[in-house]
Amino acid sequence: MKKAEVVFIPLPAMGHIIAAVELAKLIVERDDRVSASVLMMNPPLDSTTTKYTESLTASTLPNRIRVVHLPSLEHTAVSNMAASWMASLAEAQKPHVKEFVSKIKAQSELSPHDSPQLAGFVVDTFVLGMNDLAGEFGVPWYVFSASGAAFIGSMLYLQTLHDEVKGDLPELKDSDAELEIPSLANRLPAKLLPSMVLKRESLASFLGAARRLRHARGILINTFEELESHAINSLSKGEIPPVYPVGPIVRYGIIVSSEDIQRGLKLLMDPESEIRKKVKEMSQLSRKALMEHGSSYSALAHLIEDIMGN
Repeated sequence: MKKAEVVFIPLPAMGHIIAAVELAKLIVERDDRVSASVLMMNPPLDSTTTKYTESLTASTLPNRIRVVHLPSLEHTAVSNMAASWMASLAEAQKPHVKEFVSKIKAQSELSPHDSPQLAGFVVDTFVLGMNDLAGEFGVPWYVFSASGAAFIGSMLYLQTLHDEVKGDLPELKDSDAELEIPSLANRLPAKLLPSMVLKRESLASFLGAARRLRHARGILINTFEELESHAINSLSKGEIPPVYPVGPIVRYGIIVSSEDIQRGLKLLMDPESEIRKKVKEMSQLSRKALMEHGSSYSALAHLIEDIMGN
């Protein structure tokens, strides 16, 4: 029986790592021909990330998933989530990723019938510089976004605005202009764009990630059709790789005050609250999306079919 191995490379931040691990679980539990290795880059962004990754032992994971801790880069200062820092981290970790994947490749060549064959990389949106390695190993690569389809659509729109319309994005920092982004149902005030877009020191990394994203084999997104139908439909109309809405995948918030929690609880406890009704509706739809014949269940099946074809 043909077997495939997929290498996941998440950003070393809590929500991104959890989402990558949970997606790997969904894939290997769906199809016993697939194995997954999740590579943890060091240093992580915070101590909670370290605690979580240390808890991922063989006994807590399916048999065909392994978590690999890459060597720590002691000289890499972790001060924020600036796009430039994330790009630098990915670049510095490339040799370690290449060394590990070379071992997978060598093992599969030694035992082609018993060992899984390297089938591709799944690379986090914020470390897309790793995509070069897929080309070196002769396999495709997929993007995984722990955020939603609206964010991916915004990335692509802003890159087009910069490259083709020649818009100067940092100049929008204090602008009152409203942008019509296809993946968003409503106009967005330009001054509310992500800070990495409005700062010249991080803009290049953001734009580079958006350009690379267009060359992926597919885009895996932590969302489901019923939640972001507008954004997903807008992406399907563009000249971009196939989109696989495979969520919802659990992730923790890519800290909430006690006042915010109390305010949210009051809204949810009010039986007449529109928010309560909407949350209940989305909760039911999210469960259906992951069930057999659901939208995310089907998207995952198409993804696995594509992986096995590699």
